[in-house]
Amino acid sequence: MEGGPLLSDWWVKESKRFVPYLNISARLDDKPDQQMMSEYDLRGFPSFIFLDTSGGLLYGKEPYWRPDSLMALEMGLEEVESIFQLRKHVAENPDDQVARARLTLIEGLLNPARANVAAMDVAASVKGVPAELVAEWKASRLAIRFLVVFEPYRIAYQEDAADKDQKRAEVVTFCYEGVKSGETMDVDQEWFRPFWILAFDGAREAEDEKIARTCFAAYEDAYGVQDRYWKKMKEQLEELVQNKAGTAG
Repeated sequence: MEGGPLLSDWWVKESKRFVPYLNISARLDDKPDQQMMSEYDLRGFPSFIFLDTSGGLLYGKEPYWRPDSLMALEMGLEEVESIFQLRKHVAENPDDQVARARLTLIEGLLNPARANVAAMDVAASVKGVPAELVAEWKASRLAIRFLVVFEPYRIAYQEDAADKDQKRAEVVTFCYEGVKSGETMDVDQEWFRPFWILAFDGAREAEDEKIARTCFAAYEDAYGVQDRYWKKMKEQLEELVQNKAGTAG
């Protein structure tokens, strides 16, 4: 980092509280952890995150965080250490349902692709769980459920796996059925774009003009007519309408 904070006395002192690890994402065949950037959906350099020993994200991705001062590093460490304290408390007090529910929600929100949606639903119903934590879960529930099916497809696509078409079909069905049942991905959600594009694809494949129009309208409202996908979606919607009209005739 600029100014060399990694060499500062305060960094050296505070780094005793965690295990520093540097990953320079140079595309070298013999370099380990090539997939870290995509695995944690990190989009720029440099990126800084805290992970636990199982690779679970603890802090750093959102909001964008740079430990370039003692105050910034302390902020991250306090958040991380509070999670470890809660884990320790739950391990020592397994009958504390509120603490266990809090931990389930916090960890699921931190690592959506690894989340257990059913367990989080149960945790959110436990009396005594902070209302703001439950509200955050409810606001993120669709996005987390989406990631559970989208992440395997994304990985399969990147690796050109044999089952990538099957994985795509699963996520397309999820998005399409979700919109049919009245679910909507809010524009402030990180996964807004792929959700509506995949739901639109599902509607086209099902020849469901109504849902296709719903998806297209949501996408157009968010990105406008200059967006790179808008023209293609418009053409596909017009083709769907024409095909249905031809079939009806």
